[in-house]
Amino acid sequence: MNKIYETYKDRIEFYLINIREAHPSDGWQVRSNLDDHVEFLEPQNEDARAELAKFCQLNLGFTMPMLLDNMDNEVDVKYAALPERLYVLDPNGKVFFRGIMGSRGFDVDTWLQAIKVQANISGVQTAEKD
Repeated sequence: MNKIYETYKDRIEFYLINIREAHPSDGWQVRSNLDDHVEFLEPQNEDARAELAKFCQLNLGFTMPMLLDNMDNEVDVKYAALPERLYVLDPNGKVFFRGIMGSRGFDVDTWLQAIKVQANISGVQTAEKD
């Protein structure tokens, strides 16, 4: 994702949106998170959410800008984003591409093609994924 962002950031706006914690340690936890010691409490206020988002962005090495959903989870609810989802919006904010929810639907190649179509990019080399 970073390479796609770096390749196309001058032609299209990119944002990661941090939504509520998908598998908080004080909620529904998954085995892989426990095995990898990825254990975070559900943030109870915007400052805690911002702190966790910053930690995740730095530790996962994301270079694109990150925005925070509000504590009412407005973006998560509107876009059915939990636990993760890729979108491309047109310049008017209308959904142009909606990936399938969850890690099984995290198809970066299809997302990249939607980016190219929306940005009217043709004949451009495909950026490598990370």
